[in-house]
Amino acid sequence: MKLALTRQFVKEYGQLSTEERRLCDAALESLPAAFGRPHSHTGLDVRALRRGTYECRASLSVRIGFTRHEDTLLLQIVGNHDAMRAWLRNSL
Repeated sequence: MKLALTRQFVKEYGQLSTEERRLCDAALESLPAAFGRPHSHTGLDVRALRRGTYECRASLSVRIGFTRHEDTLLLQIVGNHDAMRAWLRNSL
C-alpha cells in the first residue's frame, strides 16, 4: 500500500501541534503495512466508516480519514472526532 495526500490533509496537518504531528507521523508509518490485517492494527484502530472510506487513530483526540483506491490510501483529513463527522457528512 502507498500513501497519497490531499491538499486538505496537508493544510490540516500543518495546523497540528508538534506533538500531534509526531503521533500522526507514527500512525502513518504503520498504516500501509497494517491496513487489511485486522490483528496488526490494534493500536491504530482502523475502522471502515462506509464502503471505501476509513479512519485510523493517531491519538485519542487526533484521527485520520482516508479512502482506498486500489493499492493507494488517499489521506483526506486529519482532525478531531467532530472534524471526521463533518468530513463524512460533506463527502456524501
